[in-house]
Order: sequence, then structure tokens, then C-alpha cells
Amino acid sequence: MSGLAERAQIYDETGSLEDLMLQLSMARGIDEIMAVVRTGVRPLIGADGVTFVLRDHGMCHYAEEDAIAPLWKGQRFPMNTCISGWAMLHREAAIIEDIYADPRIPHAAYRPTFVRSLVMVPVRKEDPVAAMGIYWAQRRRPQDHEVRIAQRIANSAAVAMTNVALLESLAAARDEAVKAQEAIILALGSLAETRDVETGNHVYRTQHYVRVMAEAARARGVYAGQLDDRTIELIVKAAPLHDIGKVGVPDRILRKAGPLTARETAIMRTHAAIGRDAIAKAETHFGAGTRFFRIAQDIAYTHHEKWDGSGYPCGLAGEEIPLSGRLMAIADVYDALVSPRVYKAAFPHKRAVRIILDERGRHFDPLLVDVFSEVEEDFQWILHEFGDDTSR
Repeated sequence: MSGLAERAQIYDETGSLEDLMLQLSMARGIDEIMAVVRTGVRPLIGADGVTFVLRDHGMCHYAEEDAIAPLWKGQRFPMNTCISGWAMLHREAAIIEDIYADPRIPHAAYRPTFVRSLVMVPVRKEDPVAAMGIYWAQRRRPQDHEVRIAQRIANSAAVAMTNVALLESLAAARDEAVKAQEAIILALGSLAETRDVETGNHVYRTQHYVRVMAEAARARGVYAGQLDDRTIELIVKAAPLHDIGKVGVPDRILRKAGPLTARETAIMRTHAAIGRDAIAKAETHFGAGTRFFRIAQDIAYTHHEKWDGSGYPCGLAGEEIPLSGRLMAIADVYDALVSPRVYKAAFPHKRAVRIILDERGRHFDPLLVDVFSEVEEDFQWILHEFGDDTSR
């Protein structure tokens, strides 16, 4: 194994990459995001320079850098004249062993610099808002694992920028709670697409499942005193935030096709607390406590609890689990069963229904399972209407 590969493996083992990604997820402004990139990327990859380039109305703004000698900090170039613009316009990484042999490079801009080889990766591939450049003073072929690490960092920066946009949206809408809630939901959809763990339609389906369950429960006198119109509306609006904490789980775990190890499972389970804490911080920035944020925190933190106390993260049992979390548990598990995942094929609707009925009084609230048994055809209709091509 090469020295660079050994170093990458050591950093991965000690959690440096995950630490950097966590720092990005906690950033509360674009300056903080760029500071994390500036201070963390070079030692992680073993490069001689790094830049963070913002897309700015058809221009590439070299907003931040850390390098062995000055590069282009503060300068702007037309997108069609620089390699960062190429990476954003083509939505793919540029991997260049010899900059003077590549016609995409503006050689005049590079001659005063130390750069001989580089990697430029887009930030948010589906609609790039920035790019990150990695540079070396010696001519060399960038290694595959270096490119992968750079793209993972860029993906995390995209999530962080979405978080920042979310917080700014909340601040702007502080006097209009409904608009704030919609901003969060839209931001969540963007986060889900960026990580590409579950489709955006999972968010829409589970939101509809929860509404069907809550309204049917009230109509049948089940928890009717807790399910007034306003409460149901808040639960439905908050439902898309149930797995927002997964943005803090490393890709190597979130996208793993095989079984998780005990340590990986423990890390995966932290998404409940990460989600709750993220929503709590959004509430702080919003400037006032509301029922919406409290319900959203309950859903994110408790939808993996089980009626018999065997769930996580707290081992709550029975009605210790908030009603919103118990409703979300059925909706989330049903959709997970009938949807394909990297580790399984989609189950037929009837098989998913049978599994949920069998878990009555163990995983799920028995009264809510009884309600589910009466509205399961509505769940099937929602799956069909909002299903992905592979999950119909």
C-alpha cells in the first residue's frame, strides 16, 4: 500500500474524515463551512493546496484557500474559462495529472502558481453551487481514494450549505410559522436527495401515511383527545423531519449494502439524537419555542422506540413514547418494507401488512395497529400514487 493510501486509511480509522464531516454539518454560515474546508482538507488528503469556489452569477469566485503559496483567493473568473466552472457546468469531477497538457486549464492563470496536478469536484452534483479544488506541486496522477474523499467532503459541504439556507429561511420567516415549517420540509427534501439514501418520495409517502393514521384514529375514538385538527396538522408537517439526523451518519454506513457491524449499528442509531438536536438548534435560531418544533423533535427522537421497550435510543415503552413517534413508527416501517433498499428488495403490500399486524403490542402501539388494519388499503393507494418506479 502506498504512503498516501496508508495515511488515508489511518485517518479513516481515527475518524478524522467523519470529524470533518461532522464539523461541516454543525456549521451555521458559509464562512464557517469554508473555514472547515480550509483547515481540514489538506492534511486529510495530503495535498499542497485547497480552494473553495462559489458560483456567483456566471462567475467563479475563489472565496477561500489554504496552500503552500498564494493561489487566487478573492478573484473571479468567468465559468467558461476556468476548471472550477467546468466542474460545475458538467456536474462532474475534473481529474488532471498535468495541467499544461489539458486544454481546459487557463495556463496563463496557473503559470505564476505552484500547481502541476489537481482535482476539482462540484459541490452538490445535481445543481452545483460551488466547487472544491485540490492541488499538488508535483506532477502526479490523483488517486481514486483521494477523489472519493474529496467528493465526500464536497457532498457534506453541500449538506452544510443547505442547512445554512434552512436557518436563513427560518430567520426570515420568524413571524410566519407556517412558512418556516415549509422551508424546513423543502430543505429536508434537498438533504435527502444530496445523500441519496432514500428517495424524496419516501418523505411524501410517510407524510400521507401519518395523516391517514391520525385522522382514522380520531374518527374511531382512539386517542381522540390528543388528535385535534391543529395537532394532526403539526404532526403531518413535522413528519418529513423524522430521519433528518441521517445527514450526520457517514456514507460508508448509510449506504452499506451488507449487514452492519455492532459498532456501525451504534453509529447509525445516533441519527435519532442528531435529528432531535438539529431541530432544537433550528428552534433556537428561529427565536421562539413552538409546538411544531417540539413535535418534530419527538418524531425524530422516538420513532425507533418500540411499544415493548426494546427500541432505541431510550428504551421507552407504551405511552411513554409520544403519540407522534408511535404514529411515525408504523408509517416509516411500512414504507421501508414496501420500498427497495440497498440491502433488500421491496416487499409486497400484503406481506408488509402482515408483518405490522404481527408486531402488535411488541413493536407497535396495539390500538394504532388496529387502526392501521382498517386503513391499510389507503396505504397501498398512497404507495401507488407516490411510489418510485422501482417500488410500485
